[in-house]
Amino acid sequence: MRHQAPGSRTDTMTGEATMFDISFVTLTWNSERYVRNCFDSIITQCVTEDLRFEIIVVDNGSRDGSVELVREYCTRFPDRIRLLALGGNRGTTYPRNLALKQARSPIICIVDSDTEFLSGSLRPVLTLLAAHATLGIIAPRLILPDGSVQHSVKRFPTLLDKLRKVPRILAGHKATRDDFYRAFPFDCSTHVETAISACWFLRADLLGSVGLLDEGIFYSPEDLDYSARVRDAGMRVVYYPHLTLLHHTQQISHRRPLSRLSLSHLKGLVRYHLKHGGWLVRPAGGPMPWSAGDDVSKRLRREHVMPQEATTGLRHGERSREVMRP
Repeated sequence: MRHQAPGSRTDTMTGEATMFDISFVTLTWNSERYVRNCFDSIITQCVTEDLRFEIIVVDNGSRDGSVELVREYCTRFPDRIRLLALGGNRGTTYPRNLALKQARSPIICIVDSDTEFLSGSLRPVLTLLAAHATLGIIAPRLILPDGSVQHSVKRFPTLLDKLRKVPRILAGHKATRDDFYRAFPFDCSTHVETAISACWFLRADLLGSVGLLDEGIFYSPEDLDYSARVRDAGMRVVYYPHLTLLHHTQQISHRRPLSRLSLSHLKGLVRYHLKHGGWLVRPAGGPMPWSAGDDVSKRLRREHVMPQEATTGLRHGERSREVMRP
């Protein structure tokens, strides 16, 4: 008989003992100006909700004070925060996979270090993922520093959609929005095609059925690829607007469209289309709010759906940063 460690809990899906309720996986790359607010918001959120958590950080060869700041948090929370420091920039997929392999929770949150948890609760998200095998990824609402809602969920693009953006970006204009949902932002939980990986919630067992991130994609669009693989596995990507994060999105490829990183993005797009098709025509379909016959929808209405919280005017630092010590 397997004995459960003191203070641990049991994963209801596997029966295995786990020391944490949720593992946060995040990358840093010259992210010093964001890290403190990101970590403090995670810690405050989990302490407030009485969730056992860990944060696994992979640094991509930062040249600012990111590593020193993360080590400061590792010293303060030695059982909760771990750092894997790489010697150089290894992109997004390889470093995230390193951290995903070390996660010790039944639920994982992949989250960018330039985000902050603002409002809503984590517990409904964890409960839904644990209870419903058809849920692959839950993506919360992201707002930008100006208070607007980020277009964080989109349709599967065609390569033509992406190429049409390039001239406008080069000219300094906003990119075309052929792959955007016209009805966005959604005010209810909605089945969508793709979600950017600035914040994803998923079960650890998804990594067994769908696999890790494709390391053949250096920077992006790893989120498109993984959303397609979740779809192909018969599971859903769901936009969940009842949990909100602030996102200081950097959009490096938009700011420097001819940079090495942008060319890497183009290479990743070609790889994505070679794997999943959609060169000229995107798959049929649109956003689908969960129907009355959907078991997930019933549970949401009965237990978890909360009124959409107003976020206009929320700015950097408005959330309380008081952090309880372990």
